[in-house]
Amino acid sequence: MTSGLKQTIADFGLHHCRGNRQSRNRALLRRFAQREDGSLLVLGLMLFVLMAMMGGLAVDLMRYEDRRTELQQTLDRSVLAAAALSQQLDPEDVVNDYFAKAGLSQYLNGVTAETGLNYRTVTASAQSTVKPFFLHMMGIDELTAGAGSGAEQRISNVEISLVLDISGSMSGSRINNLRPAAREFVTSVLGNSEPGRISISIVPYNAQVNIGRPMMNAFNVNAIQNRSSCIELPDWTFNSIDLSTTTSFLHNSHFDPYRYTSGSSNMLYNCPPQTGNQVTPLSDNVVALHAAINSLFVDGNTSIDVGVKWGAYLLNRNAGPVINNLIAANRVDSKFADRPLDQNVASVLKVLVVMTDGQNTTEYKIRNPYNTGNSNIWRRSNGTMSVYFDRSGSNDWWWPRNNSWNSSRDGGNSNYTQLTWQQVWEDFSVTYVAYHFYGLALNQNYRTWENNFMESVWSNKNQRLQSVCSAAKATGIVVYGIGFEAPLDGRDQVRACASTPSHYFDAQGLEISTAFRAIANNISQLRLTQ
Repeated sequence: MTSGLKQTIADFGLHHCRGNRQSRNRALLRRFAQREDGSLLVLGLMLFVLMAMMGGLAVDLMRYEDRRTELQQTLDRSVLAAAALSQQLDPEDVVNDYFAKAGLSQYLNGVTAETGLNYRTVTASAQSTVKPFFLHMMGIDELTAGAGSGAEQRISNVEISLVLDISGSMSGSRINNLRPAAREFVTSVLGNSEPGRISISIVPYNAQVNIGRPMMNAFNVNAIQNRSSCIELPDWTFNSIDLSTTTSFLHNSHFDPYRYTSGSSNMLYNCPPQTGNQVTPLSDNVVALHAAINSLFVDGNTSIDVGVKWGAYLLNRNAGPVINNLIAANRVDSKFADRPLDQNVASVLKVLVVMTDGQNTTEYKIRNPYNTGNSNIWRRSNGTMSVYFDRSGSNDWWWPRNNSWNSSRDGGNSNYTQLTWQQVWEDFSVTYVAYHFYGLALNQNYRTWENNFMESVWSNKNQRLQSVCSAAKATGIVVYGIGFEAPLDGRDQVRACASTPSHYFDAQGLEISTAFRAIANNISQLRLTQ
């Protein structure tokens, strides 16, 4: 063959081979595209990348949530502790301490606290930045974990009895320091409360408690005089804070036990007859309560047990009928018709504040038959006195004016009035009658006649006090005690009466105001608000 033909045939063969190779490649690609193996491989790669991203996202979110939960739980615990009114530390310090112990101090933003009479509110916030491990690949360089919490300690209803010592030792600077302290307490309590939510009773006491005639009329008591309204309470009544309105009680006589004098203007009566010394029951009238405090009259012995008994009774739910009687007599506002509240039904805090500058001393009672009925003492219109004794012979009349026995009344038998025993005790002390009218007349020791006329209660008064204090605390009443320049025994007794040692305050001079302020800042209940 010629060389040209040979070259043509060779070129044709080469071209044919290249065409076959390209055809085979295209066929392989078609077969590969038609098989599922290639699709699964791509999908698997895509899913792997997606799962890695989701796992990284979960890790970052878990780290964020752990930090947020840690902040929130620490905030909740800290603000609850800080909001407790029994908490003596500064609220901000309490929250800071919680975060320091948790190792989270750097994340605490701030603390805000507000305190009123019967509430304390504490709010706080915290914030932490979490650096993500994976989310930064999506353009997220940090996550901010923020938390906030608040707690409030508050009580919706409060009933308070202020049991205030008005015995003779409270004269001078002590009563002058007590009055503004008690007024400030009243103002503080009522100024930070909703109207009708808080009631205050003022219970002044010396040897006795003058509850006032409207209150006494609610009990089964036969009134024997019109000057004062003190009830003689048997020992067994101090075992509880209750008092029966059906059990018969004795009306305490209006008398001066021991002052060696005569004339009502000079007498120190066992039951304080002054209007300002009567119990002021259940009021939220600041002006009226201030007036009652300003009117306190200081005199007489000290019966802390009797004061606490009446103060606790005015917090007792069973006193409801007595309160209704006082409402009918316009001594208590009708909005308190449901008071004292039942602690098992209503949200109520009951507080008893017991203040004394002394210790329990003697309480006196006139014995039968010298508390009612006619006496053997006669008084002429000009004030001359004669005392009749049924003696042998004709000289049955004793003339105290000149200490002599005679056959008739001094100055004649006209213009004389036979005195009842209550009339005698209004103008003459027991000591005066025992000495001038009996001891000298019968040539006997007048102390014997003092004991014949009156009974003294002293030896078991501390026991009675602790019994009624225990009964009050057992019912949920919070008891605060203030020993105001008091002797050791008085301080010990009031401290034991208080709910805890931290509920007791020693006060000197103007410190009495500090004690009342501290008590005013501890009245309520705790609840989480956020």
